[in-house]
Amino acid sequence: MAVPHSGMLGQAPEDWLKNAERDRNNPELWFRNRTWTYPELEQHRGAAFEPYLTLEERTRRAGRCRAALDEMAAAYRRANVDVAIILGKDQKEIFTHFSPSIAIYTGEEVHNGPPQRSVYAPDHHVTHACHPGLATYLVNTFQGEGFDLTDLYAWPENVWMESQMKRRADYPVVPHAYSFVYHQIMGDNPPPHVPVLMNLFYPPTQPSMGRCIEFGDVLRDALLAWPEDVRVAVIASGGLSHFVNDEEFDQDILKKLADYDYDGLAAIPDGWFQSGTSEIKIYSTVMKVMQHTGAQMTLVDYVPCWRTPAGTGEGMGFMYWNAADSGSTQQAANQES
Repeated sequence: MAVPHSGMLGQAPEDWLKNAERDRNNPELWFRNRTWTYPELEQHRGAAFEPYLTLEERTRRAGRCRAALDEMAAAYRRANVDVAIILGKDQKEIFTHFSPSIAIYTGEEVHNGPPQRSVYAPDHHVTHACHPGLATYLVNTFQGEGFDLTDLYAWPENVWMESQMKRRADYPVVPHAYSFVYHQIMGDNPPPHVPVLMNLFYPPTQPSMGRCIEFGDVLRDALLAWPEDVRVAVIASGGLSHFVNDEEFDQDILKKLADYDYDGLAAIPDGWFQSGTSEIKIYSTVMKVMQHTGAQMTLVDYVPCWRTPAGTGEGMGFMYWNAADSGSTQQAANQES
């Protein structure tokens, strides 16, 4: 599956506009292959998104997001998985002085809990088991296929979270891309799993869309060759377009995802996959792992959520590919704007 991990999903609709000031002060808002200042963006887009900023509209969209998250969690439970691969990224939360392109965590456990925000964690410290055997096997497999990886065997301190929350944790809290999946999708009870960290945000060590597709090829073959008889979930955490919403782009991406259109995804200039929108790249990894099963994408919902008249905000897409349902077509979403 692919699921957003936005902090907006944990905010009351009344608070959605609080990040608008951050957007207005951002001198490099990425939108369609270039950066914009907020005034430039508002002029270019004609302040067309003002009608979507009413509390009534925000409340309606927040309700759709909550219902979609609940269905994603239910789909995860129905899948009855034994092992998970979670694809995400660090946003200078733990990697503050270096930026590995691709890292696989090979340690025994992960930690979640306060002072992480409540949308990402329970109100108490929890420890979740990882799968170091599978992780080490994946590192060796990828190295043999020409990938140069970072072997992350101990979590660094989550200094970004602590600076924001003005409180230091007694344990290394995972980045929010992972804690969101544990808390919102897995009900704070993940199976043994392997966190994979892709540097999607920070040049120059970002893997390209093509490289993420290649990563999916190797991951699929590695999982199929793994000798244990287990049900595996592969989950991409992040996306769609943000921090400038682009509905037209998102709908094009959703169609390419549903069609397994790797050539179309790889042909999009990398400048379209910057800032938060870069998280779309790991959706292609999930597709590559799933395609051989014949699974068709279930789009639970697509909900663009707005913060300013210029259209800043986050495009929330909720989707999964279930191999057990590969013979059926499921389109559960009302794709209204």
